[in-house]
Amino acid sequence: MEFSIVNEPASAWSADAVIFFAFKGADEYLSGFSSWMAAEADWVAGSPALGDFSGELGGSAVVYGSGTSVQRVLLVGLGEEKEFGVEQFLQAVGSAMHKCRELKFRTVGVPLVAFEGLGLEDKLQHFVIAVMEGLYSFDQFKSKKDETKDLPETIRFLTEEEPPGHLDEMLSRGLAIGQGLIYARDLVNLPPNVATPVYLADEAKKMAKQFGFKFKAMKRKEIIDKGMGAYASVFRGSNEEPRMITLEYCPKDREGQKPLVLIGKGVTFDTGGISLKPTGFIEDMKCDMAGAAAILGFFRAIGEIKPDLPIVGILPCADNMPDANATRPGEVVTSFSGKTIEILNTDAEGRLLLCDAIAYSAQYEPAAIIDLATLTGGCIVAFGWNVAAVMDNSSLMQNLVIDAGMSVGERFWPMPLWDIYKEELKSEVADLKNVGSREGMTIHAGMFLKEFVPEDTPWAHLDIAGPAWRKKKTPAGSAGGTGFGVRTLVEIAERIDLEDM
Repeated sequence: MEFSIVNEPASAWSADAVIFFAFKGADEYLSGFSSWMAAEADWVAGSPALGDFSGELGGSAVVYGSGTSVQRVLLVGLGEEKEFGVEQFLQAVGSAMHKCRELKFRTVGVPLVAFEGLGLEDKLQHFVIAVMEGLYSFDQFKSKKDETKDLPETIRFLTEEEPPGHLDEMLSRGLAIGQGLIYARDLVNLPPNVATPVYLADEAKKMAKQFGFKFKAMKRKEIIDKGMGAYASVFRGSNEEPRMITLEYCPKDREGQKPLVLIGKGVTFDTGGISLKPTGFIEDMKCDMAGAAAILGFFRAIGEIKPDLPIVGILPCADNMPDANATRPGEVVTSFSGKTIEILNTDAEGRLLLCDAIAYSAQYEPAAIIDLATLTGGCIVAFGWNVAAVMDNSSLMQNLVIDAGMSVGERFWPMPLWDIYKEELKSEVADLKNVGSREGMTIHAGMFLKEFVPEDTPWAHLDIAGPAWRKKKTPAGSAGGTGFGVRTLVEIAERIDLEDM
């Protein structure tokens, strides 16, 4: 798909359809739509199709032109104005793109005046991302392709006046984030016999070469030799080779500055190990590397955006499989930090590879650490499928994550890590056990990881188990991996002041 900015008189605009927006139950249309109708398209005002339009979120009406270069107007509902925000805008645009594809439009025009009155920052950026997300599909392994998959082919942003100077930047930024988001979704949607730890390492290496990142991938022997016993306990039962992937980005004038470190859980398939998952849950466990995928998608985006701070990504990747060599419940392992862990449940494996990665990150002297993981089913029980949990040792980090997420349409909500929860992790035979009771399981997982955070380092743990995977198709996009977290991480990279951490 191509995006372009077209500066020409409205009478010369040409497209299969132009898109405008309207709120539900509003007494008047948005000012941009009203002024365009009055000046250029009185045929729209008299159309019976407007009477069929309710303004419901994602709803639409098509008004057909006659003898004009604009063949149709697609009026898109934004829902109630008092409830409107980034999430509703993304959903509305996604629904509009589905309608455009259904009607087999090749060229879609979006007048810049259509954004007037929406009250959103970075509207063009959000629009581009929503278009890419709404039109996303994953058919790599289908022998029969959808003939409309590549429609629409072109999105034209139409303006009669000289466009603002920052418009090209917003378009490029939206494309970069959208491409990162799509890349993360592809990685999660790939089958586990393709998206192995070695495959992810190869992808990271290609990206590093493309954008000039530093790259390293530790293999099985090096992981074990470094004393990462918790991480190694996860891949003991798997024939797939593990990889500890690191990517480093640093602007030229930021050498020597303490970096933001991002750590992503990369369990490319999670059977649960000896603590085997039941049928009905196990088949979606290719998504257990969504944290690692989000960080790879983020690096894909910042390769283009180039934020002004150093960033390190650490992706501990492995399969969690049961065989004669697999870790048995009751075993004790020694982590990279030196702390011993009694493994009572091998299906609580994500925290085991993450704890070694978090402790290992100390060598980078991080200014702050954020880890992302599809860590606990308990998070889905608590928050459902659309909200992620944030746990932290710093109110500054908590507020940063929540505010950044809300500004781009990704919701996070805090869970406490009070000392009273430490009791649940006490072991009779080791320093810690890897699970507590079923009650409070998500908090216990966060509490476990907190034990491995380098001293005096601001840290946030994001449990993205719910929103990282979409069980069924919605107006905003297809089922499967969602790329959740990519947009929030990019926004954090733009907002964070590492010197204030």
